[in-house]
Amino acid sequence: MSSQVTCVHVRVCTAMAKFIAFVAVCAVPALGQIVDARFDDNLSKNETAYCPHEIALPISGQVRTADNSPLPKDVRVILETAAGAFADQQLPDTAGRFRFLGVAGVKYRVIVVAAGFRTEKQEVDDSWGANHSPTIYLVPSGKNNSSPLSESASDLAASQKAKRDFEKGYGEMQRGNLEEARKHLEKAVGEDPCYARAQTALGVTLGMQHQPAAAESAFRNSIKCDEGFVEAYLQLAILLKGQNKYAECETVLEHGLRRFPGEWRLHYQLGNAKARLGNYAAAEQEFLKALTLNPELPPEFRLRLAELYRDWKKYDKARVEAEAYLRADPHGPMAEPARKMMEELEASGALTPVKTPADPAKP
Repeated sequence: MSSQVTCVHVRVCTAMAKFIAFVAVCAVPALGQIVDARFDDNLSKNETAYCPHEIALPISGQVRTADNSPLPKDVRVILETAAGAFADQQLPDTAGRFRFLGVAGVKYRVIVVAAGFRTEKQEVDDSWGANHSPTIYLVPSGKNNSSPLSESASDLAASQKAKRDFEKGYGEMQRGNLEEARKHLEKAVGEDPCYARAQTALGVTLGMQHQPAAAESAFRNSIKCDEGFVEAYLQLAILLKGQNKYAECETVLEHGLRRFPGEWRLHYQLGNAKARLGNYAAAEQEFLKALTLNPELPPEFRLRLAELYRDWKKYDKARVEAEAYLRADPHGPMAEPARKMMEELEASGALTPVKTPADPAKP
């Protein structure tokens, strides 16, 4: 079987940007980039070709407190459109994770509300993949610090002035004020060029402003200055993957895993990079390692495996994983592509026939 099992063509109402991420943030909030929307030359500009892992996935993220204390019980996560129209709301789970299904637009705003804490807002823009899975930090009312407080080596070494500028920039980034965020973050790295957290936040801001070369430079500076700051590896990998620089992405992730061998997000991203490079056996190992480290990965992970096995021509395994997704989420946002994939696999004649148990009542 060669071209008989193809990507699923799904018509969408709006032209998607080059890539969308399903992992960065990087707790089940981010499954890594399961998504990679790309325009097909045979389609109109308002139609996108998707393989199972190239579907616009739910907006999923995590709410945390800035000082890592337990979340308040009354925390609510609200989703609204960029124009301010209400879209949905939910309560996060005990780990602060939330997941909005059925999103159809490119730009949204996530709002987190809890008694005794500042209302936090973050823009979600599909044109910058890492931003699609936000981590939002709650800060007690009356406090100015909007930054996460888990400190890395460069956090400890940063000057107070650089930290203040970072906190202002990070807060503006959370609220979607990118130009203001950039100004403050540039001041922070100007004051302390080796402040990895500020360099990484600057890279995210530049990426959201569609300046990939500048964003890449900031992420690489962050890693060079502080190899113990894991988010820089993840953000750089997502950026490189979005530019189809899979070999470079692979190198960055392998570097990160030498420092963080137990980080499932790095393993998942590395699996994606290796699959794109055609190294399917190694990709399978990385995906299964990610699943071992985080058994609670969303059902969409099964479709990512199904697509890997299909490309690898292990069609029976592809069927098993597609069926696993449909059992877990039969009415989910990717159920139709999963069923379409099953139909194409079965129509190709490449599958091993499933034996039907004999009826004991018949001779």
